[in-house]
Amino acid sequence: MKILGLYNNDCALPLFDKLEEMGHEVVRMSERLDVSFCESGNFDLAVSYTYKYILSEEILSALGGNVVNLHNSYLPYNRGASPNLWSIAEDTPRGVTLHYMDAALDKGYVIAQRLIKEGDGETLASSYDNLDKNAIDLFLEAFEYYPKWPKIKKKVSGKGSYHSVADTKKLLTVIDSYDMKITDFKKALKDAGII
Repeated sequence: MKILGLYNNDCALPLFDKLEEMGHEVVRMSERLDVSFCESGNFDLAVSYTYKYILSEEILSALGGNVVNLHNSYLPYNRGASPNLWSIAEDTPRGVTLHYMDAALDKGYVIAQRLIKEGDGETLASSYDNLDKNAIDLFLEAFEYYPKWPKIKKKVSGKGSYHSVADTKKLLTVIDSYDMKITDFKKALKDAGII
């Protein structure tokens, strides 16, 4: 299978490495896509994980509509930027989701999801690493059933939440290091009147 791997953070690379070990060809891309590249690539599947660009309907169509995203949130909660920080700040369900992409941000049909519990004494960095590990594990487990994805996909219900990069800036004001404990982060948000 020829897979387009879309990413902007190196945490996605182990997933693409694993797919290559399984015998798939993975073309890695962190630049903005254009239609001609997508059409000429003859990709069987596109996998987005940490990719920073929003894919237009035209790009999705050029990729045959077979584009999935790994998102480090339990959708419909915390669509958009910094889902790990927002799940902590707003005490919303924390997890990872594999879903089809459509023109609406993080609103495509869900293939698989997993809730993740916060560990005792966890830091912002370790909580992100935990979500990252679980996202890759979730994808690899779901990938065993790849031919069945169109039949098992489902729409998520509920309003959930969305946060932009601009929204996230207020959370970042209280973080001096990602080694900050989650409990200290919550306290700092409360002391600053952010939550």
